[in-house]
Amino acid sequence: MTLTGMKKHVGVLEQAGLVTTEKVGRVRTCKLGLRRLEEEAAWIERYRQLWDARFDELDKVVEELKRKEKVDGRRKRE
Repeated sequence: MTLTGMKKHVGVLEQAGLVTTEKVGRVRTCKLGLRRLEEEAAWIERYRQLWDARFDELDKVVEELKRKEKVDGRRKRE
């Protein structure tokens, strides 16, 4: 990755509050913004739970469709 590309990536992370940067002389130090990461992790967890529930419901629908398909297949052969 080029230095310019890396600066752009770090800039985006800094704008989002995920990192902080400090420049001393020619050295730029980046630090993780832990508080912001905790907020993001909590947000992700809420959506993970939502999607888990949705996929569980989808599994039930798929299983029901498979069961009906199997029963209908038996009826056609008879």
